[in-house]
Amino acid sequence: MIRSHLKRLLPRFLALLCLAAAPATAQTKPVAAPVATPSPAEDAIWLKVKGDQIVTSPLSEGGEKPFIPVGIGYCRDVIIKAQDDAVMKFCKDRHLNTVRLSFYLLNFNGKKDRPIDVEAHIRDFIDPVVEAARRHKMYVILDDHEYLSAPIDEATAREKQNAKIWDEATIQKWIDGWVAVATHYRDNPYVLGYELMNEPHDITPQAARDALTRCLKAIREVDKKHIVLLGNNNWSHSRSMEKTWGETASTVDAPYNNVVFAFHDYPEDDHPWKVEKNITAFRDKHNVPVLCTEFGATHWNKSETVCREFETGMVTVFAKENVGWMIWALGKLEDNPRNSYNEVDKVGMGPPRQYDSCAYSDIWIPAARILASPFPEPAGAAAAK
Repeated sequence: MIRSHLKRLLPRFLALLCLAAAPATAQTKPVAAPVATPSPAEDAIWLKVKGDQIVTSPLSEGGEKPFIPVGIGYCRDVIIKAQDDAVMKFCKDRHLNTVRLSFYLLNFNGKKDRPIDVEAHIRDFIDPVVEAARRHKMYVILDDHEYLSAPIDEATAREKQNAKIWDEATIQKWIDGWVAVATHYRDNPYVLGYELMNEPHDITPQAARDALTRCLKAIREVDKKHIVLLGNNNWSHSRSMEKTWGETASTVDAPYNNVVFAFHDYPEDDHPWKVEKNITAFRDKHNVPVLCTEFGATHWNKSETVCREFETGMVTVFAKENVGWMIWALGKLEDNPRNSYNEVDKVGMGPPRQYDSCAYSDIWIPAARILASPFPEPAGAAAAK
């Protein structure tokens, strides 16, 4: 009995002797922490580019299918005070799926006395919006709302400016800022994408393309997964897309090929039927997606009739061509479409002045309900409910 018991213990005894004889480094070598894996729900909401479309993840309900972003500009603490959850709920209730957040990498709203600390800006300004989007199942486009120049004169925006175009040192600071932002959000699927520059102006197509391409390549060093949105040299007008990107549209993001070409148009910049020709020609020639990340009603210098006709034409084009859009910009969490402020026609002058949530909500809200894709759910989520 004793001999039998010793035979059973002998292998364990020898194993202990081997451990005792092993070098100390072998005993004290740290164990690698387990790698955190994204939840199935988060894997399912990643968006990407495929050909001339934005598509959902194969892991989402219904698999890979076209996704049309439809949303509104959120110019936080500039046009409207920060109220992130209320904004997300307001947008969700109106069938939007995306908020385009204006943020800054050099100076807050172009003010030289408010220089940006990028890490603090991410923590205090951007993170709360992205977290609110997560809670409400919305996407966020991160829009660096700058111009590749010194501050512009907003009263004459979209006209020739005297603002100095950025020098090399400033461009590099801007690129470094984007790298910090992309590093922070590279694993966050609630960020739909990075819009590198709002509206470059008074710059050649090649100069705009070179600066934006440099920034794109720098971001790809730290984030190969997110969509990147590229504007154009002339206030991001649709008529400038081919001039700016025609040479490299299909290859600029190789091998990732995960870019969307953004455009902005306003009343009398171009008529909607001209915008349609510009964007469809570019999209179809290069097999790339296009997205209107800014359009709306310039009620401060155009009549209500001009603004309404333009918006109606634009949402008609978007619906016809399955092109997503972001209307500019949320002013209040209240819809007043029949009494909205218009300086030219002296409508809604008050007192008090009456503003729409974003003029004209009787046009864009029904259009959003028709065109906006539902927020993706993980495969099997519907059956589990």
